[in-house]
Amino acid sequence: MANKNNKQVSDEFIKKIAKDLITKSIKSWRKNKEKKGITTEHFVLNRIAPKERLISAVIQSLQTSLGTKFWQNLVNELAKENNFTICNVKEFYKPNTKKLDKLIDDWKSKREDFGKKITLVGYKKELIREIKKNKGNFANVKKIKASKGDGLDVWLKKNNINYLFEIKSPHVNAGAGKDFSLKLMKMYHHHLFWDPKSKVFAKMAFPYNPFNESYEKAQEGRIAPLLKKKDYLVADDFWEFITGNKQCMKMLSEAIDEANTESNLYDDIEYFIKKYE
Repeated sequence: MANKNNKQVSDEFIKKIAKDLITKSIKSWRKNKEKKGITTEHFVLNRIAPKERLISAVIQSLQTSLGTKFWQNLVNELAKENNFTICNVKEFYKPNTKKLDKLIDDWKSKREDFGKKITLVGYKKELIREIKKNKGNFANVKKIKASKGDGLDVWLKKNNINYLFEIKSPHVNAGAGKDFSLKLMKMYHHHLFWDPKSKVFAKMAFPYNPFNESYEKAQEGRIAPLLKKKDYLVADDFWEFITGNKQCMKMLSEAIDEANTESNLYDDIEYFIKKYE
């Protein structure tokens, strides 16, 4: 998935955007939760580890918020600076038909045979062939809004190539790779159905690697059957693609540290911990 004509986004721009967005994201989260509150109750843990449960609830609320308010916006802002076109994910429609579901199911089974490493290249070719072959039958299929599970987080375009991303926390549950693989196949299906001639790459994106070893080694069976770089990008690989800057991950780390120091971001988190104690 080469990014041709890729310019390098400057260190200064990366840090400025990251600092602004992380500050706005956390301040916005606090304002929202001051109105709506945070659910901290848990029947079992409130009786065993009430303080730890409280902290966990607050952090989980913030993590969920950052997924949309910080990571997605950060990707779009940095990609825009790197001459990507930012497409509206709300215009990512799925077709109101199940006629290609068997093809998806067959490839789902193929990929879940963990003894083999199967890319989605063959799936895309077969999918395009079936769409073109049934063009007449599909002429009246209506577009419907993709549900949360069928949509995507980021849709970029450059040099007439579409790049579809779903941004996920790098801490994945056991067996999540199967769900991610199916999600990628649906992303290809929904996009190519309307334009089988389109050049498109769909990938999962993990914005950072929290482990002290390679991501693929740390997650092993959890991420299977996804293949590194072919199905997902992690940390440096992802941010270098978006910005063309190999130091991007380092700049993001510095920006978040500086934002915390300058804007006392920890105080916004501690506010809720003290409030619910």
